[in-house]
Amino acid sequence: MFDSKFPILTLSENERRVLITLVVLILLVFVIVGYIGLLVEKTMKKQGKRASTMMYDVVTAKVITTEKGFRRLGHKKNNQLFARQATPAFLILTLAGIIYIIHGAISKLWLFNLFDKDTGFGSIMWLWDFAHVKRVQVFGMWIIADWPPLLNTPHFVAAAWASYIIVPCLFVGGTWLLVATQAHIARAFKLRHLANTVFNPSLEAPELNQNKNNAPTTPTKGS
Repeated sequence: MFDSKFPILTLSENERRVLITLVVLILLVFVIVGYIGLLVEKTMKKQGKRASTMMYDVVTAKVITTEKGFRRLGHKKNNQLFARQATPAFLILTLAGIIYIIHGAISKLWLFNLFDKDTGFGSIMWLWDFAHVKRVQVFGMWIIADWPPLLNTPHFVAAAWASYIIVPCLFVGGTWLLVATQAHIARAFKLRHLANTVFNPSLEAPELNQNKNNAPTTPTKGS
């Protein structure tokens, strides 16, 4: 009934499951990337607004009357805010460094794998052997066909005490510092934009235009 010179593609049940899993994983990755992008965009907007707020009073009160002065004060305020926001991150990372030194002094091991499954943070994680996972060929490509065998189940090891502290500190402190740095960059971009517009007659925000008070006024009718 159906005549075609192209062969009909048939997939086994196992191959169909693999394809469905791949599609779900790809969609999941797109969703995660999308949410990260929205979070970054929201942070940029929020910090840009904060940059405008922290410079509003000095501009409207005529404390700053030049673009150079605006840039200098904006840079100073931005760095001060970054220092306040990043201080907890530096303290957390410092704690990780102190624990590392203490561990090295006690064990005499200054180079060790923090994520080792026997003596590191990996001991309290599920680990799978992806090197020996079962694979099948689909569309000429070899892809994972089954969940890899389990190498480790979570369990505590006394020798890994330092890793249990250092790894979370590195993750929390690093993430905190990354967010604070992004906020600093967002404010810097906004301050640069404001410096180029606040003292320009074609200012987007007329209430901040330094030339506004010097503009000729239009006499009202009957004056």
